[in-house]
Amino acid sequence: MLRNHPKSKNGIRFSIKFAMALERHIICKPDEVPEGEGKAFTVSGLKIALFKVDGEFYALEDRCSHVNVPISNGYVHKRELCVACSWHGAEFDLRTGHVMTPPACENINAYPVYIEEGNVVLEIGVE
Repeated sequence: MLRNHPKSKNGIRFSIKFAMALERHIICKPDEVPEGEGKAFTVSGLKIALFKVDGEFYALEDRCSHVNVPISNGYVHKRELCVACSWHGAEFDLRTGHVMTPPACENINAYPVYIEEGNVVLEIGVE
């Protein structure tokens, strides 16, 4: 992950990109998350919703930005690759965390996740 840092030199503005360090966390075995569903985890103090769709994993911040309730128990739409909040139906893209339908209007964080040596591994950027 990269973050921009605006800096001025001789009246000219430019950006310096700083690489963020990534922490890798083994969070579970692949068969611990049911197909087409989500499961809640806490990793380094962060609440994470892990979803499994057609054998692929997606990790999002475990909160609906509309009312701050967990989305790990939301309804997973396999074809659209999104999850609907169980409270008011706001939908979030499983790949990006972007809002797809109201009432939510703020995106949530998405995290890289993959299978390595028989484990589901999550990466979290740290500064």
